Amino acid sequence: MGRRRSASNDRARLTAGLATPWLVLVFDTLAGGAAMYASISLRYLLEPGRTPPGPIEWYASIIFAGVCAAVFWSLRAHRAIWRYTAVNDVVRVLQGVLLAHLIFLPIFFLSTRLDDFPRSSLLISVPVMAAAQILPRLFVAAWTSGDLRSLVRFERRDQPPAVLVGNTQRVAEVLREQYRRTGGPVFRFRAVIDTGGDTAGRALQGVPVLGGTDQLERAVTLAKGSAASVRIVIADPEADPALVNLCAKVAGKTGASLTRARRGEGAAAFTQVEAADLLSRPPRSLARAGAQALVAGKRVLVTGAGGTIGGELVRHVIKSEPAELILVDCAESHLYEIDMELRAEPRDFPWQSLLVDVRNKASMRHVFETTRPQIVLHAAALKHVPLSESNPFEAARTNVIGTQTLTEAAINAKAEALVLISTDKAVDPLSVMGASKRCAEIYIASRAAQNPETRLCAVRFGNVLASNGSVVPLFERQIERGGPVTVTHEKMTRYFMTVEEAASLVLDAAAQCANGLAPQGSLFVLDMGDPVPIARLARQLIRLRGKEPGRDIEIKFIGMRPGEKMHEDLAHAFETLEPSPTAGVLRASGPITDMAILNKSLEALSEAADSRDRTVLLKALDDIVAMGLPEGVMSLAGRLSARG
Repeated sequence: MGRRRSASNDRARLTAGLATPWLVLVFDTLAGGAAMYASISLRYLLEPGRTPPGPIEWYASIIFAGVCAAVFWSLRAHRAIWRYTAVNDVVRVLQGVLLAHLIFLPIFFLSTRLDDFPRSSLLISVPVMAAAQILPRLFVAAWTSGDLRSLVRFERRDQPPAVLVGNTQRVAEVLREQYRRTGGPVFRFRAVIDTGGDTAGRALQGVPVLGGTDQLERAVTLAKGSAASVRIVIADPEADPALVNLCAKVAGKTGASLTRARRGEGAAAFTQVEAADLLSRPPRSLARAGAQALVAGKRVLVTGAGGTIGGELVRHVIKSEPAELILVDCAESHLYEIDMELRAEPRDFPWQSLLVDVRNKASMRHVFETTRPQIVLHAAALKHVPLSESNPFEAARTNVIGTQTLTEAAINAKAEALVLISTDKAVDPLSVMGASKRCAEIYIASRAAQNPETRLCAVRFGNVLASNGSVVPLFERQIERGGPVTVTHEKMTRYFMTVEEAASLVLDAAAQCANGLAPQGSLFVLDMGDPVPIARLARQLIRLRGKEPGRDIEIKFIGMRPGEKMHEDLAHAFETLEPSPTAGVLRASGPITDMAILNKSLEALSEAADSRDRTVLLKALDDIVAMGLPEGVMSLAGRLSARG
């Protein structure tokens, strides 16, 4: 498939400059004149002994050529790009051939009264002229595409109108592929916007190219006409985020829906534009070879397996053919959903779904003793900032004590590697949730220094798009209800990553750590580009639904909640970010805490959580966070215990 596409691309480049609009018009004009000359000459040759009287064939050919030039120019047939010829281009040529003959007859009658002109020659000139103009087009199209089926394209009037946006090559692929799909085309494309800007005024497979992106709004208006709705379809499955944002803005102004063309068949060929498409950077695709080698043939345990991150980790792991998969979650409904998903999985592999709380030492010890996992992916956590503020005891027990319990069980069972999932809120934490995750990071780094057998590491996430409880699903629900969309502060920003990136980062970190490519206790961070303003994200999501912020959907600023920060950071100022062997993945290094001192604070934290003493709990969190600071460095966020 790849070789065939490459060959067709090479042929397309060879023919790209051979048929400019004016050369095509000259060709069509000469083809018309030649067809008329040949038909008259042939008609006389069919009668033995007769020759054309005088210059009749030349006179008729010259007049007919002039008529052809005017007709084909008015029909804009010369604007079609030959290598993207389709059935509707052929139809337009046939229309031109017939119309040229109909106009030629009265003109030639007025000038010559048709003296010596064989009327029956028209029966020859029509097919000769049609063949002379159509066959070269079909040959070029078939040669450049490498597929004769691509020439068969019929428009369906029952499909919604759409504008296709992208570079010439990808637009042509989408047009060609959608007419091959089972069930016929999905959209009725009325216009093309060429992001390259070099085919404006021409046509791709019969669809007019109205210009560059500056013509998008006009194209949508023209395409919609009297239809109830119109679509903007982005041709490139990996389009520049700036283009997606522009299309979203136009969609909001015009009421159009926004769709993305994917490389797939059937329903997968066109999907709704999602929040991940709005990132200010292209999503990172991390190499999977190391992760696959790590997981293949191993027993893998995933905590929080029913959550967004845990579920995505499960889906990634099963692709690498583990020996066994152990799913751990304390939420029955979530565990049930992922368990049912695995039951529908065509791959045949063993798995267990265990309803277990990572905070329960006896239960975790039993799980590790009976399953003996080799790789542990720790996604279980309480991650919502406002809920953790109002439930600090549960946040500390899950995020800190749960991590400690799980890690000790993994070490005792001689697991090969364990990865903790942390958050950027752990950097200079202002919230209970962030502080609890920072404590877990400090514990993993310190425990790793004491235990070389089980490789321990952590990954620090930004906000994961579309994860349970995240801002994107909230905004989408609010938009669905008609608004308002609630944003805490107009200047608030956050780092975002896709679920795919999150799962890939966890597995890549595990592979680097287990294979000795990174030091024991490493902390990994994904380079997520620039932070995204939340207010801008809200506006873009509104526009994705064909609405305009302020006009159709109100954005309401409600103020920052306890524990929230205006901006997040990926690393502390004292941490050194170094590139890892995987492009786009950075490794943060900082000080190591003495484990004996840390254990005392962990005991105090556990006792405070059990006794429900908020003051002592916050102080214990503060103390552990301070242990992770280099000597003489103070937290920028201040102490949790200072605000009670």
